[in-house]
Amino acid sequence: METMSLDFLLPSLWEIKVTVAASIYVIFAYWFFTYRGSRDGYCDRSLAGNSGESGDAIEEKDGMLKADAHNNSPYLIKVELLAAKNLIGANLNGTSDPYAIITCGTEKRFSSMVPGSRNPMWGEEFNFSVDELPVQINVTIYDWDIIWKSAVLGSVTVPVESEGQTGALWYTLNSPSGQVCLHIKSIKLPVTSPSGRVVNGYGGGRRRTPVDKQEPTVVHQKPGPLQTIFNLLPDELAEHSYSCALERSFLYHGRMYVSAWHICFHSNVFSKQMKVLIPVGDIDEIRRTQHAFINPAVTIILRMGAGGHGVPPLGSPDGRVRYKFASFWNRNHAFRALQRARKNYHEMLEAEKKEKAESALRAHSSSIRGSKSQAMIPEDIIPNTGKHQAFIKDEALNSIYNDAFPCTAENYFNLLLSDNSNFTNEYRSARKDTNLVIGQWHPADEYDGQVREITFRGLCNSPMCPPDTAMTEWQHAVLSPDKETLVFETVQQAHDVPFGSYFEIHCRWKLETNAENSCIIDIKVGAHFKKWCPMQSKIKSSAINEYKKEVEVMLEVARSYIKSSTSAGETDKATTSSPSQESS
Repeated sequence: METMSLDFLLPSLWEIKVTVAASIYVIFAYWFFTYRGSRDGYCDRSLAGNSGESGDAIEEKDGMLKADAHNNSPYLIKVELLAAKNLIGANLNGTSDPYAIITCGTEKRFSSMVPGSRNPMWGEEFNFSVDELPVQINVTIYDWDIIWKSAVLGSVTVPVESEGQTGALWYTLNSPSGQVCLHIKSIKLPVTSPSGRVVNGYGGGRRRTPVDKQEPTVVHQKPGPLQTIFNLLPDELAEHSYSCALERSFLYHGRMYVSAWHICFHSNVFSKQMKVLIPVGDIDEIRRTQHAFINPAVTIILRMGAGGHGVPPLGSPDGRVRYKFASFWNRNHAFRALQRARKNYHEMLEAEKKEKAESALRAHSSSIRGSKSQAMIPEDIIPNTGKHQAFIKDEALNSIYNDAFPCTAENYFNLLLSDNSNFTNEYRSARKDTNLVIGQWHPADEYDGQVREITFRGLCNSPMCPPDTAMTEWQHAVLSPDKETLVFETVQQAHDVPFGSYFEIHCRWKLETNAENSCIIDIKVGAHFKKWCPMQSKIKSSAINEYKKEVEVMLEVARSYIKSSTSAGETDKATTSSPSQESS
């Protein structure tokens, strides 16, 4: 019995061998990752890690959403994180793996992590934009941990009272031991147009939130991963997603999401949340690289002063930080998608900048009122031979109407569009629009013919829109030299509808006289998008269908108005001719 008990309780030789082999494997794996992390960190001057706040998921997203691609902040704060010394030893061997989080206002930046050091050297720069001084800069230093939450090694808050620079100064941390060396410089930016300013070192690379007050802005669509995980705006959609891993002491496997404005990564390994939120405007370069010589990877290098977003990045000798992603199913496909996203982003910024300039020019030209009210067609409406800009976008137009109309092109302008005509008031009253303000026709140097601006509140029939919305309509009219052809163009901007600042309704009426009292009207309309937004096809189709209804009402009111005006004119003519007949 005792022998059987001993055989049962004591392990066999085979069990001892398996246990010893497993122990050796675990010890070797731990030594390998620890040694490799230290070695790579010294080669790169840093290893990226995860944040230590709130379950290692720093709310970088708040700062990201509030930043503006065309920020008007008048001050630029440059913070150089040079070094730290005598930090607390948080590891068992008496060292630490420190990295810093620098906060200024609503913006937050991550430095790289220096493994195995109580006296780290960084030499990294972080740029912040602020609206006014004084401002507080907070620097918190953490100890990176592979699995557990990062421990705080100390922090310091430095006030910036005025312009200038402090030089390299040592600041004592609010901990038993440790100091950090910072060089802070504040610069007052010149007052220029928003599109011409370079803020934050990115040149306008942040996702802009709409500045117009649009109520309500409810979008009836299911939130995607960018909204549920990263709390990005509802109009930002993931165009591509890839399974990959973020390089650290080991690979943190997760998923990458690519949108028009951000490259995002989320991982949850050992219950350690990691979120990387890289603005496309911060990217300086995207490279094909390798991880461990055999694993194809992609390295995203951020521009100088950008800093890390969400988790500490990898450092580099030139001061630019970077993120490295590996373990793609198809690295080349992901690389091309990232390159394409960066190219499209810069093209979108250029197109938006150009469109803003054109819209501002059109609004400025149309809002200037003429000094004299003119009832008939002025000479300025007839085009000259100079080169002018296009008033609307031809590529956005779709034909919706082509038919005869009982009026010549010349009389159409005289009776319906001239400054003394009451047609616009009657038409807007028929549509039950309110608050109508009509400007006067006047010439503009930028366009042929004449322009004017009208504003009103129009009814909305879409379930996604409020009952009515403020509208601005810019009008442009050009009559051919022989007065046989009239081109009447309009641009409408809705101010209170969802994504109203993203698009305009462009329309062109072309009237060609074909008889003594008749012309052919050709009407084209379309939605021109100044920048990308979701549901573009739905907005386009809704705009065209809504304008078709407007055309029916407009032509009906126009026929009635012309008929009444013609009848009144014949009556006046008969009245004036009667006395002469009697006298004869």
